[in-house]
Amino acid sequence: MNDIFDHNPQGSLLFKFILLASISATVMVFDYRDTVLYPVRTTLTMITYPFKYAVNLPFDTYEYLVDYFSEHKKMASENRQLRSTLDLYVARNQKYHSIAEENIRLRKQLHAIPRMGEELLLAQILSVSGNTFRRKVTINRGANDHLYTGQVIIAGKNIYGQIDSIAPDSAEVMQLTDIDHAIHVVNKTVLKRRKKSTDKETKIKEQGRGALAVGTGKTNLLELRNIEANMDIKKGDIYVSSGLGKLYPPGYPVAVVSSIEYNSGDSFMKVMARTLTDFTQTREVLAIWHNKNMIVANEEEPESQLKKNKANEKSTLKK
Repeated sequence: MNDIFDHNPQGSLLFKFILLASISATVMVFDYRDTVLYPVRTTLTMITYPFKYAVNLPFDTYEYLVDYFSEHKKMASENRQLRSTLDLYVARNQKYHSIAEENIRLRKQLHAIPRMGEELLLAQILSVSGNTFRRKVTINRGANDHLYTGQVIIAGKNIYGQIDSIAPDSAEVMQLTDIDHAIHVVNKTVLKRRKKSTDKETKIKEQGRGALAVGTGKTNLLELRNIEANMDIKKGDIYVSSGLGKLYPPGYPVAVVSSIEYNSGDSFMKVMARTLTDFTQTREVLAIWHNKNMIVANEEEPESQLKKNKANEKSTLKK
């Protein structure tokens, strides 16, 4: 038979095709109608599975790697975008938080001062002079904010000082306690004590008796000069700005008398006073543009502010 196939190749191929087709048809019929070949099919499937897995492995690996890197790239891009968005919202939140804090501080400052129809500008203290006897600070406002040399600076309802020099975006402020600073003040407490007096001449005389509050170069300490020995003055008296010189508005609290020394035969007393502005704790100040029709500040007693200043100084010294 092999000889026949060898001499007739075409017949051999046709015979093989018919034989294999018949066998396949027979197997399909038996497999469809009966479960006799089910074990054989299962065995063949188990034998051929590793080959099919090996053939599909490169394609499956390729698809997995493509999906993995695609998802990884997409996630990395989304992560960067989310981080950028988060940083943006954090920066905005910080900005809004700073604005809210500044508004709160400004409201406190505005609530502390009298209504005088003045223009106000809140400024922050950036740095303090390193000179021991010079009491100057730098604020974050300058000529670009329409500030000018000699402009009055206040802290709440108390006088802080005046602008000594100015730059486009900053200004140097001379505090009340600087050795080169002086301000004319009047004793508000003695005016209250004499308020019920009916002697008009006595009132005018007492109002004219002011003093010159000169800086000592020491923290929160002023010297009150030109106080005659026969003047009515006591420890705890409050001195306010007189308005003379038209630089400082009248009626703003300046200092409270802390000590009085007098030697018989002297024409003037040596009086020391503590400022009502606590320069060790103040971080924000107000620049003011006052109008011509200035109104005297309210007469709210500043003793509570002085007590706070002393407590803050003690805590600072302990630190």
